[in-house]
Amino acid sequence: MWECVRLLMERLPERHPQQEYLKKEFHRYEAGWQGEKRLHAKMVEFHWQEPYEFLWDIGLQMGDWKVQIDGLLVTERCLVIISSKNISGKIHFDAETSEFYRFNNEGEKMVMDDPMVQLAKHTRFLGRWLEKRKIKHPPIEGMVVFTPRHCEFIAKPAGAHICKTYQAVEMICGILESRAVMADSPKPGRIRKVIESNLCPYERPPLCDYYRIDPRELKTGVKCVACRAIAVERLYKTWRCSICGHRDPMAHKLTLQEYFNLISPEIDNKEFRRFSGVTSIYVASRMLTESNLIKTGANKNRKYQIEN
Repeated sequence: MWECVRLLMERLPERHPQQEYLKKEFHRYEAGWQGEKRLHAKMVEFHWQEPYEFLWDIGLQMGDWKVQIDGLLVTERCLVIISSKNISGKIHFDAETSEFYRFNNEGEKMVMDDPMVQLAKHTRFLGRWLEKRKIKHPPIEGMVVFTPRHCEFIAKPAGAHICKTYQAVEMICGILESRAVMADSPKPGRIRKVIESNLCPYERPPLCDYYRIDPRELKTGVKCVACRAIAVERLYKTWRCSICGHRDPMAHKLTLQEYFNLISPEIDNKEFRRFSGVTSIYVASRMLTESNLIKTGANKNRKYQIEN
């Protein structure tokens, strides 16, 4: 997501009113991604004497109910849902009011959605999802891992599995040790196969829709894959950047990816020419045809879509 926000920032004029907000969004998403990387790296230290499976970034659906689970540990003792949170500062779980809030470095208070509520929903969903497929499963536990380097727990609910990244492995081991192996529990590999065969990819709207930005405000032209400048010129069967001189015959593919991420999941010849700066309808048609896109319609009504 953070890479897509950067693409949007690069396509907007420097003085666009949304630039400052997008810069904050970019740093927030990037920090979350870095936090997840640290959590994944920490899990290398996890070793268990019994069979287990780790799954990450799981998208599942049951009717209209969709969930995105950050991580899932599958064992014969229990399933452990891992929820990763990029929330820094002084963390408060208020037992009396059931509110969750944090104070940032400036001392400002921000009330937020309680991550334990989301974790409870994911736990309930996964149980019903497996039961719907007639899979008898061990108990489902959940834990919330705060991934920022700088966060401090001021108050936590009693008995809840909440920790920082460096504490995650020990907390998982403690959860497993508190459970016994179920005699009729399915092998972790079987549950993994069922989940992987039913994954539902996360569908994010184009960022112009998401941030309510008029696509006509975006800069047009092909972007250089080397220096990221939107200053690429079309030469004979290739593209050349007028800033760094880099040549790439397939530079328009990056521009197509940008269009799908920022504006719409489909494009036609006319719109591709407007966005890329290609003037020839025939050259544009060839580029679209050679880009391994899904075609719908015929002749003037033909549109191109990227595969999910």
